[in-house]
Amino acid sequence: MRDKTPPHDHRLLRSLPGRARMLGLAGAAVVGAGLLVPTGSPSAAEPVRCGPSPVPTFFADETRQPPVAAPDWPGHYTLTAHVDAHSFHSEWPAVRTLGYSAPGAPMQYLGPTIVTERGKPIDVTVVNGLPPAGTPIFPFDQPDDRNSITMHRHAGLQPAPSDGVPAPLQPEIPPGGSMTNHFPNDQAAGPLWYHDHAHRNTSYHVYAGLAGFSPNTDEIEAGFPLPRGEFAQRFAIQDKKFKPDATLCYNHADPEFFGDLPVVNGTVAPKSSVEPRRYTFTLLNASDSRSYRFGLRQAGGQRANVPRMTVVGNDSGYLLHPAPVSELLVAPAERYVVVVDFTGHEAENWVLTNNAPAPLGDLDEVDPDGGGIPQIMRFDVGTSSSSPDHSQIPEALPETNNGLPPEALLPDARLRTVQAAEATPGVPQLGDRDRLLDYHDEPTETPQLDSAEVWAMRNRSPDAHPIHLHMVELRLIGRWHVGRWDADGRPVPGTIGPFEPPRPHETGPKETFVSPPDYITAWVGRFTLPGTTVWHCHILSHEDGAMSMVEMMRPMVVGSAPQTQLPLVGSRERLDELIRQP
Repeated sequence: MRDKTPPHDHRLLRSLPGRARMLGLAGAAVVGAGLLVPTGSPSAAEPVRCGPSPVPTFFADETRQPPVAAPDWPGHYTLTAHVDAHSFHSEWPAVRTLGYSAPGAPMQYLGPTIVTERGKPIDVTVVNGLPPAGTPIFPFDQPDDRNSITMHRHAGLQPAPSDGVPAPLQPEIPPGGSMTNHFPNDQAAGPLWYHDHAHRNTSYHVYAGLAGFSPNTDEIEAGFPLPRGEFAQRFAIQDKKFKPDATLCYNHADPEFFGDLPVVNGTVAPKSSVEPRRYTFTLLNASDSRSYRFGLRQAGGQRANVPRMTVVGNDSGYLLHPAPVSELLVAPAERYVVVVDFTGHEAENWVLTNNAPAPLGDLDEVDPDGGGIPQIMRFDVGTSSSSPDHSQIPEALPETNNGLPPEALLPDARLRTVQAAEATPGVPQLGDRDRLLDYHDEPTETPQLDSAEVWAMRNRSPDAHPIHLHMVELRLIGRWHVGRWDADGRPVPGTIGPFEPPRPHETGPKETFVSPPDYITAWVGRFTLPGTTVWHCHILSHEDGAMSMVEMMRPMVVGSAPQTQLPLVGSRERLDELIRQP
């Protein structure tokens, strides 16, 4: 059995109060390219303490599906971010939240669903209805009260000026202002979503409610015999902490934030009444830091024939070959489209369970208590169906972006090596092959327009990181375990294990990849959109630089310069050779 002990374990720091933890790091510094950031930054101020939350009755409230927004006029939508009040449980009062509203689709928390279609571009005008700059909205430990916002369509292949990345790379929308984003929708069907991406405030804004679904559809998807209509549902799954008066509580007291109650589409531990038939569920992990490993357990006891779960879609589109699963790991920002078959389960209740630890380390690491949240929601199966179920799960779901294996891009692809590590315990950073860097350092990831690149992520930090790239569609190639890193953070030759191919449910088009500790995780894609954007860890506390001024986010510039300094990959065999070089 391999040694799983990390070189330094910042999990030990979580047992200390935030102020004591920061004092324990006094004198430490995070080093980047020309960067020296003392830990005694404004973000190290004493945060508001959270939890434990009051516990309402589980599985009492029916889960709600967000309304579908209608265009203001053909091809145009308006989304207004605003302060509102929302009740997370019928036993609780309405409390202050953020939400996006569209004409005819008001929302107190989260936003309406915007459905788009391939080949039919839309414009979305985002209006900032938050209070004037300098006005506190929540008693959190936010680094400022600018109240500016952006709107990022996650997994969208949109032009860079409409990508909604944080300042200073792009202007943010000040209170009272607006900005119109253009979305060409020239991509295959996929479970896209949107969320705020304001600099150093993304985590606070998304936690308070600025997120929503934005699936793209096409004619090919319309021909798939999967469950649809009212039998296709979307669930945004989060974890939260609440104060005794049921108001939201959030802070950056630790490297990550973990709530103690599950929230699905804005409701604490809801139930969902379903018929004994197949359903298509889109599962979005919209949590700050928590990964989930979902399963199904019968309420009141376990039985042999658990409802069948089959993964049919990933972040950016469909799997060519649907993959049956008994459990499903979903990291922050990942989406999985899953068909669950309740046929033959009349009058049964099934709990969606979680057994992933918090934080997540190894992909197969199990915590029976689910990191404090072992139950998410419950499906209550009725006694009959309202109509015959003619849906099927075909052997193949061919789409325009899943027909070729990722290896088809390797002949002309170049290898770019990046890394994740902690120079200071509890302060994760990203970097290129040689250095750890910060968001404000000069770009080092500069793919040439229309070129293919393999990115090899060396994760020598103690946690798994969901790494997300903007404005590109990617495929997972696989992973290699690293037995030991040298003093310069490079894998020691001879300690790299055999190639581990993607698990069947990971083989579809993606843009967020779980990169476990002591592994090299490789993905490949072609960069078809020019301009400046970002890549980052989608643990939002990491992205915003919790406990420090160092953000686990980097600029990425897709331009005209050939990347001949990077080695040519050519084949899977050659990639394996390159991966094993320090």
